[in-house]
Amino acid sequence: MTIRTLFNIILKILGVLIIKDVLLTVPQLFSIILYLTKSVTITEGIWTLVTTLLVLCADGLVSYYLVFKTNLIIDKLKLDEDFDEESISLNMHRSTVLSISIIVVGGLLITNEIPNLCQQLFSYFQEKSMTYGLTNPTILYSLASGVKIIIGYLLMTKQRQIVNFIELQRKE
Repeated sequence: MTIRTLFNIILKILGVLIIKDVLLTVPQLFSIILYLTKSVTITEGIWTLVTTLLVLCADGLVSYYLVFKTNLIIDKLKLDEDFDEESISLNMHRSTVLSISIIVVGGLLITNEIPNLCQQLFSYFQEKSMTYGLTNPTILYSLASGVKIIIGYLLMTKQRQIVNFIELQRKE
């Protein structure tokens, strides 16, 4: 494996981690839109929506370049220069490393969100039982945690299709 290939893999793994963050921002975007209808001031809601969309676009652009344009980044930053050795003895294929990283990202996402989902559901039912139906507690946070768990599950189960898509884009 060459130094360039190693940096290629590392940058793609970083891109997959940022894609995870982009996917986690999408459920928050829906809650912001719902918040927009209930906010005290409309400017506060619009400001929150605009900043979230800007962060989402910036993360999406960075992840696109890290996953699909890694050679461009390596060339611009000159990452593969000034090394004594041309190759590293590591006998793993690029797709295997990407598969492992996607599974790890999905697993981390699930393990981080299951306790959060339990806490959100507990808080929801506790608030609902304490107010005896006088107030309407929101379940949006529980739904957002559930969506994150589904995203983690899909990352783990569909990792082969994701790797094939990344490899297909690399070959083009």
